[in-house]
Amino acid sequence: MEVVDIIARRSTCLRKHVGAVITIDNRILSHGYNGVPSGHVHCCDTGICQKDANSEEYKICIHAEQNAICRCAKRGLALEGATIYVNADVCITCAKLIVASGIARCVVRRDFKSADGIELMRKSGVIVDIYDK
Repeated sequence: MEVVDIIARRSTCLRKHVGAVITIDNRILSHGYNGVPSGHVHCCDTGICQKDANSEEYKICIHAEQNAICRCAKRGLALEGATIYVNADVCITCAKLIVASGIARCVVRRDFKSADGIELMRKSGVIVDIYDK
């Protein structure tokens, strides 16, 4: 989880820094943090949170889990049986991607935003471990 926290510092979001690390056999396969896709203006560059500005532009933000999974897809790396570590609650959209990609385990540090993602993963057979240190 220490690596997740370091990755999260790279986030370009003004509101929250979220990181994700995917491992297989205790080796890091991929990582991601929340922010907009390359080539787009980042909130940290403008000093204005697109979501707080009541703008639709924030919808292009990619979550840390999504970035980590997409990095694997770009490289043609399968995630069957992998573990993903995340330093915040997993949203329902990210939970669906985790389930669909074949990730077997999710270690999450809860921030108590929503348990919907955790519930979906558990119902789908993903092992969810709560990191409480």
